[in-house]
Amino acid sequence: MKRRILAICLVLLAALCGFLLFMRQPDQNGETPSKSEQPNDPYTVAGEMRAVWVNYNELSMRASGGGDAAQFQKKAEEMTSTLAKAGMNTVIVHVRAFCDAFYPSDLFPWTAYLTGVQGQAVRYDPLQIFIDCAKAHGLSVQAWINPYRVLLSADWSKLADNNPAKQWYLAKKTENLLLTGDGIYLNPASDEAQALIINGVREILRKYDVDAIHMDDYFYPTTDFSVDSASYAAYTEAGGKLPQDAWRRENVSTFVSSLYAAIKAINPDVQLVISPAGDIQKNYDNLCADIPRWASEAGYVDVLMPQLYYGFQNESKPFLKTAEEWASLDFAENVRLCFGLAAYKSGKEDAYAGSGRTEWQTHTDILARQLTACRLLPHYGGFALYTYSSIYTSDCEENAKKEWKNLKNML
Repeated sequence: MKRRILAICLVLLAALCGFLLFMRQPDQNGETPSKSEQPNDPYTVAGEMRAVWVNYNELSMRASGGGDAAQFQKKAEEMTSTLAKAGMNTVIVHVRAFCDAFYPSDLFPWTAYLTGVQGQAVRYDPLQIFIDCAKAHGLSVQAWINPYRVLLSADWSKLADNNPAKQWYLAKKTENLLLTGDGIYLNPASDEAQALIINGVREILRKYDVDAIHMDDYFYPTTDFSVDSASYAAYTEAGGKLPQDAWRRENVSTFVSSLYAAIKAINPDVQLVISPAGDIQKNYDNLCADIPRWASEAGYVDVLMPQLYYGFQNESKPFLKTAEEWASLDFAENVRLCFGLAAYKSGKEDAYAGSGRTEWQTHTDILARQLTACRLLPHYGGFALYTYSSIYTSDCEENAKKEWKNLKNML
């Protein structure tokens, strides 16, 4: 009898161990995420952000010459209802990608991604329509801006006459601009450029019911110090002592803290979300984004959402190790950590992953395993998928459909 009871206990113990191993979700290399001292329950994370980016190409109405309100509403309704039914709770919608606007603005021209021509108006308000659809489906809305990017070429003719960057260029106020030869950007060192961006955010918050302002990884566009040498010379002539790279980082941090303060002055409940590149050191060295400072000091961000667009087998930036690096940063009490996941890589070759370049082609549970790993990390607050069309449209990659099926079981 005792032997029988012992055998039953051993069977139950083995089953429990198997269940716990399943919950740990090891990756294809046999690695498992390290736990924090008090890990989140991987299947019941209270207040988890479940977001999807909708970019300017996905919002585009160029194929119909701008379309009309009914056509855009059909697009917005399809997107937002799909996201709500999928169990997502947040949509990150591109409202200003190139010093332009997907809404009627007093500061920026209409985006070219509506009609095909920057500055050409439509007779409806795309942002308001999108927000109305999202709110009707219970989705939180983040207004996504690229703060400094103007144009990914040097062709000024593509900019509307009322584009503030073009107006500064024609007025020879080039101290407000960074001209890289293959792109045009607002100068992070310029007080006037910073004021323009912040006033643009104020305009959004005063006109629209959004829950967050969202910025991604467009900060300094180049490590070439010659593009802002005049601005740096003016700084040093005025008594500035910082080397040029540290001065650049200070410019960006000053802007971020000023933007944060401006947002909170209008509505303390609106959050500032920043989605930097996935490499912490590259952010610091190349883009001049001081991520450790923004995470650890109050008054910069509410949410950091690194773009962890790597697979588990990425040779130089394996997902798990990189996610743990982010989670090991010092975080201020009210700063959350969310993770951007690369739905767009599903079924595709990952060209820069070295020996892991075929991972997204040979596996269909990468996103699910990544979410499991992230939920076990300290400071975890949610995730976002890039992008909508990569996973929710009928013509998306077959691997993406399977990735989504596996991920949906986690929601």
